[in-house]
Amino acid sequence: MHAELAMPNSEVERVAALRELGILDSHTSEYFDTATRLAMSVFGTAGAYISLIDSDRQWIKASVGFCTPGETREESFCDHTIRRADVMVVDDALLDPRFVDNPAVAGPPHVRFYAGAPLLTPEGYAIGALCVIDSAPRAMDPAQRARLREMAAMVMSHISLRRAVGHVDAVSGMPNKYQLEADLKQQGREAAGEERVLVYLDLPDAATAFEIASVLGVAAHDELVRSAGQKLKRLFRGRATVYHVTDARFAVLSGDGDTGGFVAFARAQEPALQEPLMDLNVPLNLPSFGGIVVFRLCPDSAMDAPRKASSAVNQALLAQRRWSAYDGDADARQRRAFRLLNDVREGLRADAFQLVYQPKHDLASGACLSAEALLRWRHPELGFISPAEFIPLIEKTALIKPLTDWVLRTAIRQAAQWHAAGRPVKIAINLSALNFEEGDICQRLAAACAESGLPPRYVEIECTEGVWMESPAILQTLHGIRALGMSLALDDFGTGYSNFAYLQKVPATVVKVDQSLVRNVHTNPRDQRIVRSLIALARELGYEVVAEGVETAESLALIREWGCHVAQGYHFAKPLPAADFIEHIARH
Repeated sequence: MHAELAMPNSEVERVAALRELGILDSHTSEYFDTATRLAMSVFGTAGAYISLIDSDRQWIKASVGFCTPGETREESFCDHTIRRADVMVVDDALLDPRFVDNPAVAGPPHVRFYAGAPLLTPEGYAIGALCVIDSAPRAMDPAQRARLREMAAMVMSHISLRRAVGHVDAVSGMPNKYQLEADLKQQGREAAGEERVLVYLDLPDAATAFEIASVLGVAAHDELVRSAGQKLKRLFRGRATVYHVTDARFAVLSGDGDTGGFVAFARAQEPALQEPLMDLNVPLNLPSFGGIVVFRLCPDSAMDAPRKASSAVNQALLAQRRWSAYDGDADARQRRAFRLLNDVREGLRADAFQLVYQPKHDLASGACLSAEALLRWRHPELGFISPAEFIPLIEKTALIKPLTDWVLRTAIRQAAQWHAAGRPVKIAINLSALNFEEGDICQRLAAACAESGLPPRYVEIECTEGVWMESPAILQTLHGIRALGMSLALDDFGTGYSNFAYLQKVPATVVKVDQSLVRNVHTNPRDQRIVRSLIALARELGYEVVAEGVETAESLALIREWGCHVAQGYHFAKPLPAADFIEHIARH
């Protein structure tokens, strides 16, 4: 009797289950080779093989002995096996109407006997079969069928274990990020269009985890992670699957489409999450931060949802909030910032950065004798990037050093070229506060001047005033810059820190009155009082005074009357490319 038993799963689901195992088109292994040799020996057949049935083909994972029949699914004996719930035996293929015309039966290798047991996943998917074949008719008694069935189950267990090794975290024993990806892919196929919730939880946050590992040791840290994972599993049991995705970060994937209810349920776990863990015999209060994203299942879910959940939990960490829902705008800003940082080095190589020069005019003579070098970035795809956007990003990374070196060399070389052309321009260069913490900044400044042949007295270093200047190491660097012969300017003076006591320590020679005070000085009486007082104080202390943001003739007249030495702003010119700047000098 050859009646086939219907398996409880659809063909689409069966193929998906096979492909999720990651075993198709993979190299064989000693285990599978041994399994086929054992099967051939146990049953005394001429050959044995492990067959996997894809959507349109038979793929042989391992084989031994007698030539394996067929590569197409239509010619495969195992295609019939996977439709059954049990072992399929063909005593004599020449007497079986299903196979009498099969090329492997009618011609070489002339298969006469076949027996196969399906490889069944825990969910009931038949992904292939363990098979034995012979060129002579045979029979298989019930005991032999049971043995073949057991051997197929062993092969399937090994396949599942192989998958689990790569999908289970070694520390916590929980499903890991690869299992999360696999589950999202599967759900994207099986429940496309339905909504789910993915929560990323840092428990504890990275800083606390590092502190615990440093104080209590790695073993204690690992035990803490296991305890945190078990706690989350208890809290979300029956509502979601919990994954251990990185060191102290867990993911929680909701099990149904009630997204609103699940979000409320997750937030309601706050008291339990804040309860101390007692597993280390020391009660530990672990800060937790959660990021929540509601998403629609689709083929892209496996990549998109974790990225958005990561963005959400990072926002929670930055804002020091317990929970943060995914914010598309914040995510877009993060991705843009990440892209900009990745593109800095390429921008330097491809000359995407350039310097423009803001003319600075002597108010006694009206002549333009100096310039401030300002950095610009023309991104090949994103267009003009404001310095207010990219400089704060770069200042937080090691990229600030190579970018600063490029600015120093470019600005000083340009000033040297102007000198060679008979225009002895003094160049002002902005440095980040972090640059002054670099132990070799003075040497690099000196090297840039030596390389271009520009006397250091024609270089002015600008830095924003602040409490950071009171560090002994920073003060030593500032004095080192002055010792080179360069002048030192305090930028944005009159705003922010403005502690006049530290001015006695800082070897500055110039103060620059911030443009926010100067821009409307001709119409704002309060700004007038502030600027007039700042100029008077700076002159009394012996500083050269520069006014930024001079945009009108009225403002210029006022600051000149109050004794300002130098001015810059749109009243004179906007920042100019090098060629236009030299023309500006010629006219003034």
